[in-house]
Amino acid sequence: MEPKISLITSLYKAELFLEGFLKDVVNQTIFNECELILLNANSPENERDIIDPYLKEYDNIVYEELDEDPGVYAVWNIGIRMSKSLLLSNANVDDRRHPLYLEKHLKTLEENPDIDLAYADVLATCQPNETMEKNTTISTYEFPEYSFLNLIKYNMPHCCPVWRKSLHDKYGYFREDMVSAADFDMWLRAAHQGSEFKKINEILSLYYRNPCGVSTKKETLKQ
Repeated sequence: MEPKISLITSLYKAELFLEGFLKDVVNQTIFNECELILLNANSPENERDIIDPYLKEYDNIVYEELDEDPGVYAVWNIGIRMSKSLLLSNANVDDRRHPLYLEKHLKTLEENPDIDLAYADVLATCQPNETMEKNTTISTYEFPEYSFLNLIKYNMPHCCPVWRKSLHDKYGYFREDMVSAADFDMWLRAAHQGSEFKKINEILSLYYRNPCGVSTKKETLKQ
């Protein structure tokens, strides 16, 4: 049976977050109807040891090791091509989601066939491995309703939207020459050419402001 949503995760030096991430994902209310694609981007750490018990327990988790690290957006593109679902989401290993996250995004996209992407409000924390149930939130991203003008001002999809795979057939894939913000670039390209997005008016994810993250480390921000 085709999975409802394919979650795509790039792994590189992910040991610190991986156990909490996997527990968080399998706790999704519809996880048994989805698939998780884990792509190890030639990480020097021992992620496989953490993943193995989950591979034995869940046949909807796919794990592959790449020969080199092509960059996070290239990894996402590999995962998109591997995915079996018509709906996709990037599952960042250092972020966390409400247990109803996938279920509510699926419902929104099923009820709105003209919508290509769904997003929700986000909590932010500076502490690693916190959860939606227990966290030290420092701020809340309360995004506006979708319009192209609002999208230009704010990256409303932020850290973990759910979108239709067909969007890539129409508008291409994530740019692999960008170190950061290739997701925002993707959403702008799609919206500029007619894609419609929709906000879910709930807080459904927890974003970790990782000082070593691709989009947040000082080296990236200086570029």
